[in-house]
Amino acid sequence: MTTHHVSLYHTKTNQPEGTVLKQELITYEQTASGLKITKLERSFSNRDHLDSYTSSPLVLGSLPKQED
Repeated sequence: MTTHHVSLYHTKTNQPEGTVLKQELITYEQTASGLKITKLERSFSNRDHLDSYTSSPLVLGSLPKQED
């Protein structure tokens, strides 16, 4: 994910009208082997915020057979 999303609230440039505790932006991307799930999360506390980013694959193809 290389695009910075400016639509999330920001403590200096885009403050919310009420109390926002957390925001999440989740993207589901189809890949050759399944899905790639990415999440951008912004948590608010006091007058600050903390951004975090996670990305994880979800393999939907068949798994190789295990030998006994």
